[in-house]
Amino acid sequence: MVFSQVLPEDYLEKAVLVKTQLRNIVLKALNPLDIVVTKIGRLDDRDVQDIEACIKRFKLTKDQIAGRAAQVHYVGNEENYSINLRHILHRFFPNQSSRST
Repeated sequence: MVFSQVLPEDYLEKAVLVKTQLRNIVLKALNPLDIVVTKIGRLDDRDVQDIEACIKRFKLTKDQIAGRAAQVHYVGNEENYSINLRHILHRFFPNQSSRST
């Protein structure tokens, strides 16, 4: 669970290994797609910047984001999450239709 969102069960499999030199600790970071869908929940100015950076750096697509967001369980106002998701998809993919939205 990240803040008020329950990620799909495969989030750990999709996580990125950060460092392998630690003795008894395996350090991983969320997959960039999971970073984006968790930031959509709060969506302050910094989150929008981070989402933009992830989209550009990892070449995330509208369908990838919409599909992964559909797998996230948002604990809170689901309508707010849906509004934030539509805002992000429209902002960063204004001329694309989506199969998942």
